[in-house]
Amino acid sequence: MEGWTLFMDRDGVVNVQIIDGYVLRPEQFTYTPHFLEAMRLIRPRFQRIILVTNQQCVGKGLCSQEDVDAIHGRLQGQLEVHGTPFDRVYCCPHLAEASCACRKPNIGMFLQALRDFPDIDPARSLMVGDTLSDMQFARNASIHAVHVGAVRHPEFETVMDIASSHFDSLYDFALHLEDILPVLYKS
Repeated sequence: MEGWTLFMDRDGVVNVQIIDGYVLRPEQFTYTPHFLEAMRLIRPRFQRIILVTNQQCVGKGLCSQEDVDAIHGRLQGQLEVHGTPFDRVYCCPHLAEASCACRKPNIGMFLQALRDFPDIDPARSLMVGDTLSDMQFARNASIHAVHVGAVRHPEFETVMDIASSHFDSLYDFALHLEDILPVLYKS
């Protein structure tokens, strides 16, 4: 739909999350099932698609910012081949305890996107993520929240209170876009 911006989390949405670990090198990066097909369905529906990701592995010294940039560079290169690249990738490398302004659920990456793309309309923006932090980011930015994937048990009620919709995967979300965007815009 014209004028819509999609903010998207990375780990657990774009790529398979490494439980109790991090993607530290491009060869560890594995797409979630049907991710490329989901992007083919999503890309024409959004004016912009922006990746927003917390990567405290940099702050922990497990990898460098250059390592994360290489992962994102490879991702962007593969998406460009399919005609579905992200318009921008924003990454917070700080530790959770640093309480920086850019780490989700804070909205520093959203504010940077507004500076880079001043025509973003929050009423026509949504965040797709798989964690409570992603849903809180959406709420804090006053944009729509869509949860994908399994909901962690202790967070279930809070996630469901914030999220406008829930889907099993990004692909499932992509299949239902035509139904949900008009509903979100009216709300």
